[in-house]
Amino acid sequence: MSDIRMTHRVLQIHLASWRGFALLSLPPLALAFLLLGSYQSALLLVLFLLTQYYCWRLWLDERLFTLLKTEHDLAPFDAAMARLWSAKPGPVRSFEARWHGVRRIFQRAIGALIALWLVALFSVLWMI
Repeated sequence: MSDIRMTHRVLQIHLASWRGFALLSLPPLALAFLLLGSYQSALLLVLFLLTQYYCWRLWLDERLFTLLKTEHDLAPFDAAMARLWSAKPGPVRSFEARWHGVRRIFQRAIGALIALWLVALFSVLWMI
């Protein structure tokens, strides 16, 4: 198995973690509804929505990366994405550039989830 294929498979496995992130964001959402009307509730809801946005992005990337098997798939993929978003097709991005972007989204999803749980924890401690 080539190095690109192995990296691609590892990336897809990590992208599938959006399910866990989405599930782990539910307890703080329940707390936000318990604290409805407070500033902690508003902050929890904003962080929940941010986490869900990153989950959606990971889900979308997981689905889109299944279309990319070889380097030959990159140009048609970029052309299709440009057509979908009514943009001018730019230079074809390499697998490395795409992996870097996905890694950034993955790290932001983890950061949003951690921030959500920290605010939830501090909200519970504040109530005690």
